[in-house]
Amino acid sequence: MMLTLFTAAAAPAAAGASAQAAPAGGGLMGMLPIFIIFGVMIFFMMRSQKKQQQKREQMLSKIAKGSKVVLASGFLGTIAEVREKTFLVEIANNVRVEVVQAGIGDVIPEEAPEKK
Repeated sequence: MMLTLFTAAAAPAAAGASAQAAPAGGGLMGMLPIFIIFGVMIFFMMRSQKKQQQKREQMLSKIAKGSKVVLASGFLGTIAEVREKTFLVEIANNVRVEVVQAGIGDVIPEEAPEKK
């Protein structure tokens, strides 16, 4: 019985000595692939966000009097006047509202006349 307790107590100490002799190899080098994957994900997210922002700026720059738009609130209207930072949008006959640029959701493309 005494021998069993002695060998059980000595076995972890012997295993610890051999484990300390070999370098762990972990630390930052083990986490390097995670950092690389995280960096690539952030790069692609920023790239797609920048593309969306450029597309929106291009859409807003093309708005002119008479353009049909969808407001962020869901109203459909026609641009009555383009101002420096806002648009005057006619949403019904003789009903005009002033909308900031962020309030424009989308521009409805003009349909080409149908050929018969």
